[in-house]
Amino acid sequence: MVNGVSGGGRYERLWVFLALNFCLSLVIGSGFLFFAGTHPLGLGFAAAALVSNTVMLYAALALLCAPLLPLPAGRPLIGALLAVFQLWLVTDLAVYKIFKFHLNSMVLNLVLTPGGLESLDQGWGTKALFALAAAGAGAAQWYFWRLAAALGPALTLRRARPVLAAALLLVAADKGMFAWGTLYDSVHITRNAQLLPLYQPLRIRSFAVKYLGVKLDKEVRGGLDLKYSGLNYPAAPLRTEPPARPLNFLFIVVDSLRSDMLAPGIMPKTWAFARKAALFENHYSGGNCTRFGIFSILYGVYGNYWFSMLGERRGPAFLDVLKAQEYDLRVYASAKLSFPEFNKTCFVGVPRSGIYDEPAGGDGALKDKDISERFVAYLRSRDREKPYFSFIFYDASHGNYDSLPGFEKFTPWASVSQLALNRGNVGGLFNKYKNSIHTDDALVGEILRAVSETGGLEDTVVAVLGDHGEAFLERGRYGHNQGYSPEEVRVPLVLYVPGRRPERVARPTSHLDIVPTLLPLAGVKNPAADYSSGQSLFEAAPRPFLAAFSWDSAGLITESRILEMPLEMYKGGVKVFDAEYREVPGRQAAAELAPHILKFQKEAGRFSR
Repeated sequence: MVNGVSGGGRYERLWVFLALNFCLSLVIGSGFLFFAGTHPLGLGFAAAALVSNTVMLYAALALLCAPLLPLPAGRPLIGALLAVFQLWLVTDLAVYKIFKFHLNSMVLNLVLTPGGLESLDQGWGTKALFALAAAGAGAAQWYFWRLAAALGPALTLRRARPVLAAALLLVAADKGMFAWGTLYDSVHITRNAQLLPLYQPLRIRSFAVKYLGVKLDKEVRGGLDLKYSGLNYPAAPLRTEPPARPLNFLFIVVDSLRSDMLAPGIMPKTWAFARKAALFENHYSGGNCTRFGIFSILYGVYGNYWFSMLGERRGPAFLDVLKAQEYDLRVYASAKLSFPEFNKTCFVGVPRSGIYDEPAGGDGALKDKDISERFVAYLRSRDREKPYFSFIFYDASHGNYDSLPGFEKFTPWASVSQLALNRGNVGGLFNKYKNSIHTDDALVGEILRAVSETGGLEDTVVAVLGDHGEAFLERGRYGHNQGYSPEEVRVPLVLYVPGRRPERVARPTSHLDIVPTLLPLAGVKNPAADYSSGQSLFEAAPRPFLAAFSWDSAGLITESRILEMPLEMYKGGVKVFDAEYREVPGRQAAAELAPHILKFQKEAGRFSR
């Protein structure tokens, strides 16, 4: 017995104390329901998910609190823990209202930097409200402990079993609804996948196909009634005057193609084509991996919108415009479009009959060869009266670095396990990578020759580029999706526009600039800001930074600094690197970039409702 209270009584009081806090958390969390849309199915799922998510969070809190209770300072520690938790929920809700993503160290850095709140137009009033919320959270814990002492004898765990059973049923309902929603592409459910902080979704598509015999529709049906949408994309209706002579649009994307590979000895065919086109010598991907690289090419918006576009099965405005003008839409990919989920985002509006993503061949090089031949055959037999959009995505230079026989120009080359990779043996793997690029360049040459022979250079916009780069331990990292080093995010871009003189552009440009360059060629009259976060590639207007994204982080790239920011709580803190990708220690370096973070935050929420 401690303080006149038996062990069992203490834990009954703790149970009631947590239950009271649980109810308060539900009240706070209900604020997220205002962002769930108005469709009954979406609201029903969001409500179930709110209860389910809160149950799971409190299960974790109970595990933390139980061993603290017997300690002399156990009750104050538990009260402080719950007060901080409630304050975190309030703060997270406020952050989500402003930015449409949850509290992370990027936001904390902005708030804690001197002048940060003022830059968000949140001055002393916001600070006073935060102090009031903190005081209220603390007072609530004091009151809940007193109330728990009175209610504890009556509200025992045994009597609460029906409530606990109902809570567990809601957890099962939440997970079951989300699994069903992802299985059958229910956008009213999938759009709310990131609504709640720390929410853990249940996805069973692979399991259902493999073990339950579920046959999924290969053609995803996109589209969501805009009155239920959480997106404001485009920000204004697009005004279009289709040109009398529409242009074709051809994208040739080489996976993991870093900037320095565009050289006469490695990519002679593309290098020769660049002499007829615009060559962007300081070009950056919108992401450090395929998902966000391709997304930024076709949408022209920040990568954080990937999750909303995926949830709503919303395609890019660029392809919507072309589809409305009855373009023949074609995609040729060496890897299936279901992962990453391009069939539910970038190409959701492309008919399944226009997609070829299961090519023949035992490796990436053979598959690249197959899709090249398929496209050339299409090019020679297509209806010339109908304009086309084609997206060719090579994969040989991704991961295994495959090449065709006769293209092993760079020697010695060797496969090296990532576990054994070091600066001493990375050269052979780098040569293998260059051979794969050399192979794909030859295929690019065959396509360009076919375009020229069919008269396409007179009316076809051609872009040859990489989705992201690839590092080979130059700065201690290998591959991609590791950070925002130049090797990972700088890529080549060769853009041919009929009638435009060749040029070399040295100023920084981005994948986000491609759509603002091309949509006007399709007759769109809106300013780029209505549908993109970029500007025309041929516009010389200065800008303070370029943005690139990954799953849970973002990079702000300036002339002299690279700022890496987490977008999730678990990711850690903000880091600053110099132009050579050497970390710059100290908070002052991040504080100097606070104005850029503010601009980034505003753009990251501009296309959300």
